[in-house]
Amino acid sequence: MIHVDRRALLGAAGGGLLASLALRWAEVRGDAGPLYVACHADPEGRHFVAGFQTDGQLRFDLALPDRGHAMAFRERAAEVVVFARRPGRFAVVIDYEEGVALRRIDAPEGRHFYGHGAFSPDGRTLFATENDYASGDGMVGIYDATDGYRRIGEHRSHGIGPHELVLMPDGRTLAVANGGIRTHPDHDRAKLNLDTMTPSLVFTDLADGGLQGELRLPEPLHQLSIRHLALLADGRIAIAMQYEGGKRDRVPLVAIADGRGIATLSAPEPVQRRMRHYGGSVAVDPSGRMIAVSAPRGGLVTFWDGVERRYVGAADLEDGCGVAPGGQADRFLLTSGGGDVVEADARSGETIALRPQRLDQASFDNHLRVTPTPEPSSKPIVISSPQPR
Repeated sequence: MIHVDRRALLGAAGGGLLASLALRWAEVRGDAGPLYVACHADPEGRHFVAGFQTDGQLRFDLALPDRGHAMAFRERAAEVVVFARRPGRFAVVIDYEEGVALRRIDAPEGRHFYGHGAFSPDGRTLFATENDYASGDGMVGIYDATDGYRRIGEHRSHGIGPHELVLMPDGRTLAVANGGIRTHPDHDRAKLNLDTMTPSLVFTDLADGGLQGELRLPEPLHQLSIRHLALLADGRIAIAMQYEGGKRDRVPLVAIADGRGIATLSAPEPVQRRMRHYGGSVAVDPSGRMIAVSAPRGGLVTFWDGVERRYVGAADLEDGCGVAPGGQADRFLLTSGGGDVVEADARSGETIALRPQRLDQASFDNHLRVTPTPEPSSKPIVISSPQPR
């Protein structure tokens, strides 16, 4: 969980710098830049979701019933779905071109959302991670976006505590991060099974939810919760994790999965220690190669080369958690609980502070998302057969 302490924006973004940044975006995207969406709270503790561009233009800032978490874009219909933070039971559908809320989706009785979702390739179906809190089973709820987001079914997530899920390049497979942590809304956000948790990354059939493959970490890392996912250009998956074991343990928080296994990555010891067992969010740059993983408890965002599978560097950002692709290779946009919006270059370490209109008092939440763009050419990864439980 990120803090909501206020602090000034990093540095001073002069008009020339901001103009040049907007120009770079215009050259890449052909306009003033894509739309970024993030949930946030104001100084009075009220909750909102905002859409803004890198030229500073605020496209919308809409009230939410409670704290939001992450978003899923339905690009063909210019819609974005904002999910409640666990154990919330609402999601809100927004027309991001008009900047208006269209409808609310409520989780069914006995279910709550885990804060993430993804659309089918044709945009007709929304898949959302959910908890069947009576049994503790992870579920993937299925909603018909063409019929008012009516719930039409569910699949098992084949694990406990599903969090983020992503559509694989083949358009037929969902990758689901089962964090392994059992929760129940009667206990708010309490973690009920830390001694026995078994996180996993599973691949399921989009059509029927059938288990196509399952990857797990070595047994000594069974308390390393697999939480957030982002696709690299070649179809491999970048992973951000959170550790629920001993405070003195030194464990990796970043990994890359290729369908046959999960390879963990480590930063130099001072950086690894500073990450404080918590990878808050993950994103991949426009080239599909560079990875950003935030560590809000340590006040930094780390950068990793996904091809060479190595640590590249980090940017200091107090309570920085939201990460999203920037306008060029190696660049990311970052947000923080202190109201910062920063563009960072992963290789040079350069940062530029931005000032979206009327968001200087915003305490940004965990995730930042950007309107989808054509992906680099991707090759489906090889999915192994399910491993025995």
